[in-house]
Amino acid sequence: MRPAAERPSVLFATGSYTSEGRGRGEGIGLWALDASGDRPGIRRLATVRAEDPSALCWSEDGALLYAVLETSPSRLLALAVTGAEDAPALELRAELALTGSGGCHLSPGRRPGTLLIAHYGSGSVETVALDGEGMPTEAIDLDDHHEVAEGAEPHPHQVRPLDGSELIAVPDLGLDRIFLYRQDHAGQIALESQISLPRGSGPRHLTADHESSQLFVSCERSGAVAAAVRRQVPQPVGGLQMMRGPEYAWSVSSVVPATRTDVEDAVSHLELTADEEALLVANRGPDTLALFSLAGMRPELVTEVPVGAHPRHFTQHGDLVLVAAQEDDRIDLLRRRGEELAPAAEPIPAPSVTFVAIRPA
Repeated sequence: MRPAAERPSVLFATGSYTSEGRGRGEGIGLWALDASGDRPGIRRLATVRAEDPSALCWSEDGALLYAVLETSPSRLLALAVTGAEDAPALELRAELALTGSGGCHLSPGRRPGTLLIAHYGSGSVETVALDGEGMPTEAIDLDDHHEVAEGAEPHPHQVRPLDGSELIAVPDLGLDRIFLYRQDHAGQIALESQISLPRGSGPRHLTADHESSQLFVSCERSGAVAAAVRRQVPQPVGGLQMMRGPEYAWSVSSVVPATRTDVEDAVSHLELTADEEALLVANRGPDTLALFSLAGMRPELVTEVPVGAHPRHFTQHGDLVLVAAQEDDRIDLLRRRGEELAPAAEPIPAPSVTFVAIRPA
């Protein structure tokens, strides 16, 4: 094993808003993170111009980066990491116009060779097929939340496969529901069930433990964190109440404020820590990152630290947390030790940054 000082830097990518009136960014950035010392260092390696990339995800092997553009219609980009190990760059390899608009999140599907995209603007979830090289070729499915909106305005905001199950969760901020889908072998998705949250919650993002026995949801409109627990549901077999297959239902078990401040809070992203002992939550308005202990029956806020304005997204690498502070044009670096959070280095300039994605090792 190489000594820590000789280990190569970790690559990560960022998206940033670029259009007039929305942002000051340059598109998609490739960065190097040196986390080997007490004070981490970050340097920008490359930039690719793209209009309003709102979310990113890497292929499993880290060779390709996918980006969804928050345009009308939405567009999907595939970029390859090129160049020498000590001077990597990004190269645009494919671009696909989608059916939906206002793309805001994407994720690999449950079926190989698919990507799933949440369209905030059009209220839909789209499935895209990938070829053998991972390039997007065509949209193969579109699920429109207007069909179950009952007159409300749907705004799906995230696509999240749930570990420990075959399900894919889509929080819909406009409908106060989490839609649970199952993806068939052809790549198309079908609605399996729903989780209803209190009216006015505005579920934006969710995270789950490794078995998805607990879900935690950021509620943008109510400024809260909701927790839902999973239970098995008896299925009638031959007139008897027996357990048949992995039939589950989730119910909301608690709803707690995401901040201790009195400032109006539009909660954005949240993640469990790797040890699943704590929950990290980004608060826009208060402009803080909060840490909740999960030792009790409900999440308990134990630490809340200031970050740059409008923390839209964050990600974790080891004990480091990289926070995309959109309106302060910077990435904050925090370090988590147990139930403590503290700055780990000076913020890094990153105009109108929307998303941070660590490349798989």
